[in-house]
Amino acid sequence: YASMRDPQARGGAAAAEIEKLARDEKLAISAIALDVLSEASIEVTVKTILAEAGRIDVVIHNAGHMVFGPVEAFTPEQLAQLYDVNVLGTQRVNRAVLPHMRGLGRALMIWIGSSSTRGGTPPFLAPYFA
Repeated sequence: YASMRDPQARGGAAAAEIEKLARDEKLAISAIALDVLSEASIEVTVKTILAEAGRIDVVIHNAGHMVFGPVEAFTPEQLAQLYDVNVLGTQRVNRAVLPHMRGLGRALMIWIGSSSTRGGTPPFLAPYFA
């Protein structure tokens, strides 16, 4: 499964890319909705995957939100939303999947980091790097 906040966004382009990749490479993968800001969304998605596949062996944390601009341009609420997606979203997913994954006795979690951390800090990314 490839989870995304809204598989039908932009006319379903992201979901269509996943479906094409699956067809071309003969992979068993499909797009599924999951919003890391919503515990309810995560719970429904995890239950759906477990009902359809019977297990979750691997979770890849790749959700991220980036903002550009001088740090003083962002409200505390905007910074909180950035943190919510980039940090707390991971914990919400972990809480939903780890009990099942621990029961398997063997599973894998992967965190995708940002390439922005290499080569110095580009201007106007202070909120993202905080």
